[in-house]
Amino acid sequence: MIGYIFAVISSIFFSLYVIPRKLSKQHPVYFSFFMGIGFFLSSLVLYLLKPLLGFHETISPALIWSIVAGIVWATGFVSFVKSIDAIGLTRSNQWKNLQGPIGVLLSLVILGEYLTTNPVFALLAGIAVFLSAVFFTVSNSKEEAKVNLNGVYLAAISGLAFGIVTVINKFVTTEVGVYTQQLVWSLSIVISLLLYIFSQKELAKNIKATGRKDIVLGLVAGFLYLGASFFMLQSYRYIPASIGFTIIQLNGIWTISIGLFVFKEIDSKKYYKRISLGFLFALIGIILLVFARK
Repeated sequence: MIGYIFAVISSIFFSLYVIPRKLSKQHPVYFSFFMGIGFFLSSLVLYLLKPLLGFHETISPALIWSIVAGIVWATGFVSFVKSIDAIGLTRSNQWKNLQGPIGVLLSLVILGEYLTTNPVFALLAGIAVFLSAVFFTVSNSKEEAKVNLNGVYLAAISGLAFGIVTVINKFVTTEVGVYTQQLVWSLSIVISLLLYIFSQKELAKNIKATGRKDIVLGLVAGFLYLGASFFMLQSYRYIPASIGFTIIQLNGIWTISIGLFVFKEIDSKKYYKRISLGFLFALIGIILLVFARK
C-alpha cells in the first residue's frame, strides 16, 4: 500500500513542477538549466541529511546509467517546455503522458516485469491515453493546427525520453537506492545542459541577461521536481515500475485541470464534449494500468 501512496503523492508534484513555466518567458534551455540546478541543489541537501535519515547506499557501476538518464531527461524536458510554450499545459501534458505506456512497455521488456504485469492492459491503457491526448488537441484555425502539430511532436518526444528514463530509474533504485541516484542524475542534467549552452554562441552570450524572476522560477521548478522524483523512486522500492509509473500518470488529471480552470487554455464551454471525453479516456487509461498488475 505504501508504494501506491508514494506514487499518488509523486503525481501531485509532477503537476506542480511545470506551473512555474507558465509564469516564465525565458528560453526553454535556460529554464531547463535553472530547473536542473534547483533539482541538484535540493538533491544535494537531501543527500547531506544522510546522518539524520539513516539511509545506507553503496556506490555502484549502475550509477553510470543515472548519468545517461540525466542526458536523456534533459533532452526530453527541453522538448516538453517548448511544447508547453506552443500548445499549453493541457494539450502538451497528455501527449507527454504517453511516457506512461512507453515506460510500462519498456519495463515489461527490459526489466522483465511481465511476470507481475499484464501487457494487454498496458497496451489498452496506451490507446486510452492516446485518445485522451487527441481529444484535448483542439485547433481553432489551420495556422493553430500547424502550431499544435509541432507541439504534439515535441511533447511526444518528451514522452519517449521520460519513458526511457523511468526504466533506468527503476533499475538504479534496485541496484543502488534513491538518494545517491538523485544526486548523480540531477548533476548529469545540469552538466549536459551547461555543455549544450556553451556549445551555442547565442545561448552562451545571452544567459547572463536572464532576469532574477526567471531564475527563481526555474529553481522553484527544480525544488518541486525533487518531490516528484523522490516519491516516484520511493514507490519503485515497493511496487513494479510498470505499476508505479502508471499511477503517477494521475498527474495528467491534475495538470489538465490547472490548464483548463486556472490558465483557461481551452474554451471549456465551446469544447466541453471533447474535454469530457479527454478526461474520461485519461481516467480509463489510469484504471486499466492499475488493473495491469497480476
